[in-house]
Formats: sequence, structure tokens, C-alpha cells
Amino acid sequence: MTAKKITIKDVARKAGVSVGTASRAMNAAPGVMARTKEIVEQAARDLGYRPNAAARALRSRSSRLIGCLFSDLENPLYTRLFNALQDKWAEEGFVTLITASSEKLDREVRAIRTFAERGLDAIVIAPGNQDDPELLKLLEDFPAPIFIVDRDMETEADRVLFDHAESIQEAVQHLVHLGHRRILPVFSQLATRPGLLRHAAFDAAMAAAGLEVPEKVMPVTPNSSVFAEVKAVLASPDRPTALLVQGSVVLSSVLNAIANAGLRVPEDVSLIAVGDSPMAEEHVPPITALRLEREILIDRVSAQVLGRIRGDRGPAQTSHIRYRLVDRGSCFDLR
Repeated sequence: MTAKKITIKDVARKAGVSVGTASRAMNAAPGVMARTKEIVEQAARDLGYRPNAAARALRSRSSRLIGCLFSDLENPLYTRLFNALQDKWAEEGFVTLITASSEKLDREVRAIRTFAERGLDAIVIAPGNQDDPELLKLLEDFPAPIFIVDRDMETEADRVLFDHAESIQEAVQHLVHLGHRRILPVFSQLATRPGLLRHAAFDAAMAAAGLEVPEKVMPVTPNSSVFAEVKAVLASPDRPTALLVQGSVVLSSVLNAIANAGLRVPEDVSLIAVGDSPMAEEHVPPITALRLEREILIDRVSAQVLGRIRGDRGPAQTSHIRYRLVDRGSCFDLR
């Protein structure tokens, strides 16, 4: 009787990991923890598993394609990041693909599946759904290096995280120092790392300053009307004297609402943009902004992804990128 052929599925089952993790471990792919690799290799030895050399050779062929999945291309950070990465990787002979999900889970799942089917050499992702089990399973089984941009996702992958908490605390402290007491955030409440950390940091900074968190924190969701909500708040007798505003699209709506209410920046309403943009730089008056150290981000993502493609087998790396406050005079001194 012919013995049953041992497959990578058998190795994965014995090691207690997914097939994708077992495959990456056996092929010395990047992003697999050393302990996990040891467990998988031991399971393979115990079972007498022998990789198919022809299949391994086929998998080792480079597609010269790198994919980017971002939640929202209206965010200038993602468009600038993609353009810069595309230029850097083109110099190395790679073509960069991009897709935007508009925060929709089905699009993100379909994109990851398509990237895997097309044999991309690596992917860079900042999805709108960081906790979905189906998406996490697809990433766990993904056959190539993954780089995650500013998301708390439970998968072994290189990532860069932005220091949202520190930046929001600095912005609130800046306004409090100028005498502001009624400060309103206009942040996303989507369940991803940036929104969660910004809200928590704002609450903590207000409490540290001995100030009450405003009862109405306006949610910026795909279905919200920022213009109408800001205009209504500005019409109230105890309107905020300062706003922290996320994103250039939201900033445009906020500026329109302020102008429509007959108010001026900074004399009547002070503004800080959370994330710098051409709009914040070029507006009259220009808007004080929290600017991400974008060049560091671009260099780090580019170099780390290329390193993985070229064979870097080290453990998954996590790095942090700071914001800095660029004071352009859009915050009035109330002291």
C-alpha cells in the first residue's frame, strides 16, 4: 500500500498554524517569527515532509509587481505616499498597483485575494477594516511580504505606526496655552487606529488641562454632513473658540461653514488641521497643522519592502513616525 503523501497542509495542522504561515516558514519568507519557524520546521521533520522543488522554483519567480491598498485616496497622505513609492520602486524595475476601498470591506477582501492570485512580490496596506476576521485570515495566508501603514492588525507583518496620541496632546496644549477652553475635535470615529487614538488622546489632554470634553463630538463618517454640523455648532451661544480638524476634505467643509456663518479665522474661530495639506498651506490665512514626517515614512516603507523582496529574513519590524506642529498663525491668542 502506497504511503500517503505529506503535504504543507499536514505540516500546518500539526504545527497549529495556517497553511500560509507554514508555507512562508518553510520557504524562509520574511515576517515569520523565529519561534513559529522553529515549530513549523519541527513539524515538517516529524512528518517527513519534503517540499516540491519544482513548485518552490515556480513560486520564487518575481512578478515585479507591488500592490497598494488604501482606505481613501481623498486623503492626500495616501496619494503622496503612493506617488513617491511608485517613483522609487520604478527605479528598481517594479510596477506599483493601487486600489482604494472607500472603507468597504468587500472591496478590501477582493483586492487582497486578487493581489495573491496575481503573484505580487509585496503589498502595502492601510485598510478601513482592521479587525475583520476574513481580512485577517487572508493576510495570514498571503504568500508575499506585507507592510501595514498605521493599523493595529493582528498579523505578522512589518508596519509603521503614527504617533497620533502625542500629536493631539501637543495641539490641545498649544490651544490651552493660548487661553482656549472650548475646543471641539472634528475627527473620524471609524474603528481604525487613527480615529481611536485621536479621540482618546483628546479626552486625556482636555482632562489633564482641567477642561470638560465637549458633549457633542462630531462624528466624521461617510454619511455625515460636516458643513451642516459645524455651522449649527458655530451658531450656538457657547460655540467653541477652536477646532481640531482631520483631513483636507473635512477642512474644506469646516472652512466653508465658518465663512458661511460670517466668522473669521483666527479672530473668531481658531483652527488646527490634523494632517498637513496644500489646502492648509495655501489658505488665506494659512492653517496651523500637525505635519507627519512624510519623507521619513516614504524612505522607510520603500527600503523595508525592497529589503523583504530581496531576501531579508529578519523578524517583523515595527517603527514609529512623529508629527510636528507647524504654527502658521491660525490660532488666536485669547489671553
